[in-house]
Amino acid sequence: MANHIPALLGETLRGLNFKKNSLVIDATADGGGHARAILAELGPAGKLIGIDWDREMLERLREELKGERRLKLFHLNFSEIEKVAGSRRPDAILFDLGLSSLQLSASGRGFSFQTDEPLEMTFDRETHPNVRELLRKISERELEDIIRTYGEEPFAQKISRAIVAARGRKEISSAKELTEIIAKVRPRLGRLHPATKTFQALRIYVNQELENLKKGLGGAWKIIKPGGRIAVISYHSLEDRIVKNFCREKGRAGKPIRPSREEILKNPRARSAKLRIIEKK
Repeated sequence: MANHIPALLGETLRGLNFKKNSLVIDATADGGGHARAILAELGPAGKLIGIDWDREMLERLREELKGERRLKLFHLNFSEIEKVAGSRRPDAILFDLGLSSLQLSASGRGFSFQTDEPLEMTFDRETHPNVRELLRKISERELEDIIRTYGEEPFAQKISRAIVAARGRKEISSAKELTEIIAKVRPRLGRLHPATKTFQALRIYVNQELENLKKGLGGAWKIIKPGGRIAVISYHSLEDRIVKNFCREKGRAGKPIRPSREEILKNPRARSAKLRIIEKK
């Protein structure tokens, strides 16, 4: 299984600016890249709460870090972040949005167009409809709207028409099948794979990612203590727009921090990352 390299790690830790005895919430614990680094900075009285919606990733992390008494893990969507706070308010909260290398390479749920995995794309297997179920019955017009809105895909009409035509012949059940359908009608422009934007759109839609992000940011703002900081790493314009608008609403909009050229060479997945940090006065 591929190792997950967290983006903007040093910048995130410096930006969160927590002390040794702090309570920190990692709202996207995932493969534990940021969690391990946070634990290394916390002292014996510090505490880290990890949240993740992907039960398999959470169990993997729980096994790897068992015996770590400063860590408590919760299987939750970060839209429910207020549930984990308890009586002690956190000093710092981190959201690292999007997919990890681990989920892309071997989740068994078809997140990547490069796999022949079942076409689910849900972070929690209990989420329905998953992408396979969605594509069985959705109208061509609704599908086009999803691909255009959540993928910002200029070929949304052609792609939705091709998907509806293909499902009339046979159920689309794997990531590979969907990729092949898209590649026939969507030209490759630059280095972006023809299926990238459609896969992004379908994943965002079935997981309600943008709605959950708005709720999660609102919940984090309610529970974080005055002087505490929230750091958010986003990977595409739809996410970043929500984070930027949230910062503006709180009167603290600033320029995002981007990865250095050096980091991008070491970790190409980091190239689209943007880090925004907001402090509650």
